[in-house]
Amino acid sequence: MPSSDIFDIIHNRRSIRKFTDQPVTEEVLEKILEAGFRAPFATQLCSVVYTRKPEIMKKLRRLGVYPTTKVLMIFLIDVRRLEKIMHQRGHAYNQDDGMTLWLGVQDVSLVVENLILAAEALGLGSVLLGNAPLNADLLCQVLKIPKRVYPVVGLCLGYPDPTEETEIRPRFALKHSAFEDSYHDLSESEIREAMQIMDEGYLAQDYYVRLGAKIPLRTGKDDISLDEYSWCEHISRKYCQGRWTEEPLVAIIRKHGFRDL
Repeated sequence: MPSSDIFDIIHNRRSIRKFTDQPVTEEVLEKILEAGFRAPFATQLCSVVYTRKPEIMKKLRRLGVYPTTKVLMIFLIDVRRLEKIMHQRGHAYNQDDGMTLWLGVQDVSLVVENLILAAEALGLGSVLLGNAPLNADLLCQVLKIPKRVYPVVGLCLGYPDPTEETEIRPRFALKHSAFEDSYHDLSESEIREAMQIMDEGYLAQDYYVRLGAKIPLRTGKDDISLDEYSWCEHISRKYCQGRWTEEPLVAIIRKHGFRDL
């Protein structure tokens, strides 16, 4: 439901993977985009390509685009625009691309979060597509994205289907992630406590049982049943079995016109 309470919006936000047939109007879309680009960033390295055309979304199905999505957005680090501005002022770009990309990720993240919250305030829902950087070749081909512009994240947007059950996912307790004055290196007992909070939360929601899937092990016997499988095992399997694509991310980024990486 639409809300104007920012804390209510933040604490009740959840990922939406099934949307109604209600279209997202030009007026609503423009309002959400305007809010997104009011994010606090100086260099303005973020651009977005969005589409409401199902035929374009089908071409990008490898990204995991949800079939009922009404709007698909791809958020970009746009160094090309920066270089054109510099050219107009008589300057040539001379900076470490690694640092520029790092700042670009910050800019994109701020815009995306603003946009997500604005959408929630208007009664829409969304889900992020984090594999966009690994699918840069496909995205740049389909969406005609030139070199020196790089995809960071995708977003499926629409009005939530009320028949689809969604719950608020667990998060680490503040004591495990927010530290005053200096970093706190969590002890073994604190790590176990943080893990317990996450696992018990996901198990209580039957998240992976309802999903009906877990990441298979590449080696060794899998002794964990689906009803025991939870977040800590899932995230560990995600990051312990080697890179997700044959080509490393840095190599893909270099192909799209970035250097010094």
